Amino acid sequence: MVQKVIIIGSGVAGLSLAHGLTKQGIEYEIFDKRGPATPQRDWGITVHWAVEYLSLYPDDMGKRLRTAQVVESKEKKPAEFVLFHNGETGEIIKEIPLGPARRFSHRKIRALLAEGIPVQYNKSLETINELHNGVEAIFTDGTKACGDILIGCDGSRSSTRNFLFNGTEDGEWKPLPGLILNNFWMTYETEQAKTLLKQLGGFLDIACHPTGTYYGLIPLDISDDKKPEEWKFQVFMGVRSDIKPEDDSPEKRFEIVKAAGKPFIDPFRSGIEWMPEGTYISPDRYGTWETRRWDHRGGRILLAGDSAHSMTAHRAQGLNHSLQDILNVIKGIKRVREGELTREEFANEYIDEVVPRGSEEVRMSLEQGMAVHNWERVATMPILKIGTTPLHMEQDIVPLPAA
Repeated sequence: MVQKVIIIGSGVAGLSLAHGLTKQGIEYEIFDKRGPATPQRDWGITVHWAVEYLSLYPDDMGKRLRTAQVVESKEKKPAEFVLFHNGETGEIIKEIPLGPARRFSHRKIRALLAEGIPVQYNKSLETINELHNGVEAIFTDGTKACGDILIGCDGSRSSTRNFLFNGTEDGEWKPLPGLILNNFWMTYETEQAKTLLKQLGGFLDIACHPTGTYYGLIPLDISDDKKPEEWKFQVFMGVRSDIKPEDDSPEKRFEIVKAAGKPFIDPFRSGIEWMPEGTYISPDRYGTWETRRWDHRGGRILLAGDSAHSMTAHRAQGLNHSLQDILNVIKGIKRVREGELTREEFANEYIDEVVPRGSEEVRMSLEQGMAVHNWERVATMPILKIGTTPLHMEQDIVPLPAA
């Protein structure tokens, strides 16, 4: 029987799980190592093949999701597209269909989902104890929480996953060498902002350049009640280079971004040229953890979201797979409560499904990520053949990268 769930992490996955459990009348406690202040960092996250899974939220929350969209006034469309550009000529290499996709500001959707959820902040997980018929989470401040099952939704560098793999490298998030990731947001002067918005496709504009630079210039926070100079645009730029840890700084990254943006055609070139001196670019890294089986401790501990499959963003799959995980967790717990499955049978079924789905997508997203930085491979990128089709639904169009 599952009477109470312990959730570790209050990112989008953890908060989504909390809402789904609330909708099913299942008790939970949710903890986060961070404080309650709204983070300044922001980026866009896209739902496409999993858009119907947004129904897991209570009806009132589902209706309010529009306020967290990157373009708040955007109406639902039967199909949205990624526009993949040649960054040197501006030619559209391909329009990649996303279906009735929706794109959200991570900062805004997290703030929205946190409303009404009793997150216990500044709770850093130290260890997990198995109880006779449940689990106990112990935090670094000495406090404890007990439940029937614990779900780790604590991100790519998950403490829950670290515990499950006994602190070994099997559970470690691994950074990718030889590539610098810069992911930040920009505001521009009034006419600059209007010009950029007019020249962009309106959903996702991505460009690859023969220099090996991968660059996205994307609306992030635009609404009718904001002045153009208050609009936010996401700049996502990956560069074939590296920075020694001792040399890494916002100033160094600013130099790298400025130099990498010059060879691009507009609007991508202007998006960088118009960055004022002193623009803060926070350190970021590409990295992955490929899903593998874990000991669920008799059905007591599961992973979901980025904790279960830490992938690069090159196929815009992260939130979709997170929602699939959350839906599977909620359905499974409901079946346990109804006596259809034991807790251990549910955990086995969950892991049997998430391991191939997660590991395959981590590998394919990484394959796509490597291709966008190699001009000779751009014409044969996986995304040009299969788009953003989830691999667990259709796997025979393009070979899956080797494990």
